Amino acid sequence: MIYNVKNMKTLFVFNHPAPYKVHVYNELTKITDIQVIFERIKAKDRPASFYSENHYDFPVFFLKHGSFDKENSYSSALRRYIKKHHKEYDLIVMNGYSTIAEMKAIHYMIKHKIPYVLQINGGVIRKDKSWKKKLKTYYISHACKYFSPCEEADKYLIYYGAKKENIFHYPYANYFEKEIIHSLPSKEEIKAIREQYNLPNRKIFVNASQFIERKNNLQLMSLFKDREETLLLIGSGTEKEKYERYISDNNIKNVILMNFLPKQELFRVLKVCDYFITLSEEDIFGHTTLEAMANGLPVISSNRVVSSLDIIKNGENGYLVDLDNEKQIIDAINNVNDNMKSHALETAHNNTIEKSAARLKELIEL
Repeated sequence: MIYNVKNMKTLFVFNHPAPYKVHVYNELTKITDIQVIFERIKAKDRPASFYSENHYDFPVFFLKHGSFDKENSYSSALRRYIKKHHKEYDLIVMNGYSTIAEMKAIHYMIKHKIPYVLQINGGVIRKDKSWKKKLKTYYISHACKYFSPCEEADKYLIYYGAKKENIFHYPYANYFEKEIIHSLPSKEEIKAIREQYNLPNRKIFVNASQFIERKNNLQLMSLFKDREETLLLIGSGTEKEKYERYISDNNIKNVILMNFLPKQELFRVLKVCDYFITLSEEDIFGHTTLEAMANGLPVISSNRVVSSLDIIKNGENGYLVDLDNEKQIIDAINNVNDNMKSHALETAHNNTIEKSAARLKELIEL
């Protein structure tokens, strides 16, 4: 089928209005015709402030009922909408397949031979039970093509039945070109911002993440408790009290906990830190590595963060480390240096919201 590119209309379906998705859709609607359906107003484990800066320049529809658990939905409204309106769209892009609402919709499209694209943010291959692998394979393998952020995520798609030739890459971004710092902050600016946030005048390693178990911040704190540098942890979550007890019980003086910050304020703090470090046990992508680089920070990351596997070049813009190799982690902490900052910024410029939207437009028109 040959489409009139100028009149193409695309439906995107995503779980919740995560700001990084909203920003890309806002940019995309400037250059092509889109509509978006979100399955719920917010994810249960996200603070309201996470969504505070959202505005919608594109036509948007929220499913009104059916939300449960952290991000799930059992609503049949999505399936009914696709049944009624699918002919109005040249392309339907599903950003997930794991909620009940998504499963119902995709099953309907498979049954009625309605083509759909599967766009993923990343992926981690797990040892599924046979029934679960078959289920995932069913929903993944029937897509007509795939939008993937990197080669590491491709492995996930292929494992569940996607064909390599149907996978296309796009930069998965969380910031605009204008948000990347143009030059490293002066000593005066660093001093002023650090004083505002009561941060010390010494080397600061920073991590911004949810305070949850898989982020593995207890291991991170344990490595810093006898060091001279400061470790700054920014975020919120169920593990916060556990972190506070660990700091108190071990009489740690160089670990600072800071509440979740909206992106603009987070970037203000990041740029006056020195290096970023994450020892996460699992991230299907990992936005914060790129956010850190947008602020000129070299990144030390575990090799279980999908984005890090794609963007980190050892000894150039940071280091990849094995969580089971403490010596390797300590060596990375000791060897990371300011000469890597320019390389971090170069990496950031290749992964902006503008470039993500432009690439998605190209993929839509393929």
